[in-house]
Amino acid sequence: MTKDACPDCGGKGWIELRCTREGEETACGLCRGSGATHGGTDCPGCHGTGLIEVRTVEQQRCLRCRGTGRFPVPEEL
Repeated sequence: MTKDACPDCGGKGWIELRCTREGEETACGLCRGSGATHGGTDCPGCHGTGLIEVRTVEQQRCLRCRGTGRFPVPEEL
């Protein structure tokens, strides 16, 4: 019997959790919050605002296939 790819993780064994908090911002790492480059022009990282939007991506083991990437889960697990 061949195992099919897990429908939740697509056979990767992990899923990505994306979390965006509305309105959350942090200082731009390129210009350090100043909004400008050393030459005085707008920073290309934050477009002169000094702030960038924060987004986090976490990886978590897929619960359906228990991280194997295969479904149904092999019996030896």
